[in-house]
Amino acid sequence: MKVNILKFIMLFFALAYLYFIIETGRVLFKTEERLYDFAELKRLNQELFLQIDLQSIHTTIEESEDSITKINAILDKISSNFITTKLFYKLDHILFLENLNAKIKKQTDIIRNYYVIRQDISKCLIELNQNLSKTTNIKEMSNAYALLMNSRFIDEFDRDSFDIYLTKLIAQEQSPFDYQFLSMIQHVNDNLITIPNLQIQNYNMHIQRQIQELIKISIEYFNSALYTLIGSSAFLLIIVILAVAKNEVLNLQNKENKLKLKQLRHLIDSNPNQVIILDKFGKISSVNNAFVNASSFSAQSIIGKELSSLNMNMQGIDIFDEVSQSKEIKCYDEFVSKSNDGILIYENIVAIPMLDEFNDINGAIILKQDITKERLIKKELNFRNSQLQESSIIDNLTGLKNLSALNDAIKNNQDGVLIYMMITDFANLRFFYRSDFIDMIFIAIANSIKLAISTYKIDAIAYRIQLDEFCIWYKGDNIKKDIKYILEYFKSKNITIQTDGGFEILPNISITMGISSNSDKPGLNRLTQGILAAQEAKEKELDFNFYSHDNIIEKSYQKNATITRLIQYALNENRVIVECQGIFDIRSSKPTISSYEVLIRILDQQNQIHYPNEFLSVAKLTSLYLALTKQVINRVFELLERFGDQKRFSINLSSVDMLNEPVKNLFLQKLSLCSNPTNLTIEILESEGVDDYDAINPFIQEIKNYGCKLSLDDFGSGYSNYYRMLELNIDYIKIDGSIISKLPFDKNAQSVVMTIIEFAKRQGYETVAEFVSTPQILEIVKNLGIDYAQGYLLARPVLPNNIE
Repeated sequence: MKVNILKFIMLFFALAYLYFIIETGRVLFKTEERLYDFAELKRLNQELFLQIDLQSIHTTIEESEDSITKINAILDKISSNFITTKLFYKLDHILFLENLNAKIKKQTDIIRNYYVIRQDISKCLIELNQNLSKTTNIKEMSNAYALLMNSRFIDEFDRDSFDIYLTKLIAQEQSPFDYQFLSMIQHVNDNLITIPNLQIQNYNMHIQRQIQELIKISIEYFNSALYTLIGSSAFLLIIVILAVAKNEVLNLQNKENKLKLKQLRHLIDSNPNQVIILDKFGKISSVNNAFVNASSFSAQSIIGKELSSLNMNMQGIDIFDEVSQSKEIKCYDEFVSKSNDGILIYENIVAIPMLDEFNDINGAIILKQDITKERLIKKELNFRNSQLQESSIIDNLTGLKNLSALNDAIKNNQDGVLIYMMITDFANLRFFYRSDFIDMIFIAIANSIKLAISTYKIDAIAYRIQLDEFCIWYKGDNIKKDIKYILEYFKSKNITIQTDGGFEILPNISITMGISSNSDKPGLNRLTQGILAAQEAKEKELDFNFYSHDNIIEKSYQKNATITRLIQYALNENRVIVECQGIFDIRSSKPTISSYEVLIRILDQQNQIHYPNEFLSVAKLTSLYLALTKQVINRVFELLERFGDQKRFSINLSSVDMLNEPVKNLFLQKLSLCSNPTNLTIEILESEGVDDYDAINPFIQEIKNYGCKLSLDDFGSGYSNYYRMLELNIDYIKIDGSIISKLPFDKNAQSVVMTIIEFAKRQGYETVAEFVSTPQILEIVKNLGIDYAQGYLLARPVLPNNIE
């Protein structure tokens, strides 16, 4: 009953409020219409005001006439309803409106006058532009026309000076056509002066201000009448709003809750994961379809029961108890449950507590994800990966573990000594047998190693690392005895190979062994130790050898590794440089520089210079030598371009360089682009031997075609083939410095040098003496008739920037 009375009272107030709203709306509608008219009048007038501007040339008289028509229509509408509106009954308001109407009509006249003037200006400008070329005094006319055009666009244009200029120009004697042209310019200029005056007239009427004042008067008068109405209805409105709002909020909350419950129920039922909802006592209140399908339990059989009835407590964990105690979300990975059919199920479980407004447990949601299938797949993948990993460390040919497995053992720092084994004369086997037969030899050797380990019960694992190289990871306690067992096994057992034609016995297979220490060393692991020890055993013709930290091979290895790193650093960091040593013409009384020999150097991290005798022999054992050669080639051609015709330079090339395609191609490419190829001499290193003259002849012929000179360097250091040398078409012979340095005290050296000089003169070659280090040597080589000399007595190598 109370509810019905409350609803009746609320309905009464709602109807009363509706009445007030309707009455207020009628007043607002009329006033809003008037205010809209005033605002539109203000906007249209503003457009007209802006149109009286020389820059607004994009507007047209049609657009302005359209705005004027709209303004007159609005004024007529306002005037016709002004007096009848109760809000505007005062006489001064009516007079205010009439005054505004008169000013707007005056403004209309100004606008129309503006367009007439603007149209006249445009017409005259077109005619002036067309007639400019026809004027007699075109220079003066063009200047006057240009000033006129500038006056339209330059804000600070001096129009007074322009007027005086036009007046004087018109006063001068002009042709009739020019006079008419100037008169038209004067006419346009007058019109341009008139337009700003129209703007000033329009501005001084202050129409916008009057329209704004009219709007202000209207709003103030309307507000005074409206405030009372609004005040009386506001109180009633608040009461109704509060009552209705409360009722609507309750209804909305009820609807939202029902919708959420419906959506939640749909979400739970359609969720692919299993969902169990527990009440505040830990009893099952609901389950979804995924749970029923996975567990084989029916929903009716488990509602009202505890979780333990689902066989979910196989780990002895009470999920609801843990969630209730902590009031936090709990996660359980690989939780083991059983289905109703007794099948084991592996699940990931998330338990979410449900709390009431007092933060007490009101139930829980259990989410179960069946991972049985994924667990089985993961187990299968792990098994497959284990198989793949195991196969990746096995040598396919012999069945022994391979180099990858050995490296893993070394990285894991396993205990033991590494015995490195190699076939002593493997190169001979490769030469006499087919590759498939060699593979059978490897298999037989691998089987022999395994049999030896098995026969003598040696605690070891065999590896094949590559080709003829085998290793034994030894973990026994008497390595000398076991090594002798293995060697004796190979000596006493002939290698038998089964072939298509029967069996073949190889009685001469011998093994060389290198035994490492029992631990890795910095920069030298046990495999490297074994290899170094085996190399030393091979050089000493021993069957086996133990690694010694201070052996010569290791020192050489460490030195070569250090030098290799130095070369690599120099190449990577652009630290390869060259120095130039002068070669002097000594045929006159005072030696003069004839050319410079370019010599390679490298800088280390401390900027210390290293000379070729320190690194070149090591570089030749690696691919770094070719990289260094390319660097020197680049530097030489840079010097040729830098010094032009002023200096000559020479570069050392070996037969290896001339036969290497990348080096040869680079050299010829640089030579083809060189501006001064005739200033270059190529010095062939005779000390390294030229084995294939026929192979290098095409290269030599090509560089000779460019005008380069050819010199045979270190001549006399080797077994010089005088006859084959004649095929090289050389220009100079550089006599080896080791012979020159012996001239003061060695008659044999003197005889050799004299023979070389005599041979050179017969063939038309010029001679160069190296290592001229004392005045005595210089005097001897002069007396012998040598043409050029090079050595520290005359000049030391200098950087290119120090060449005079």
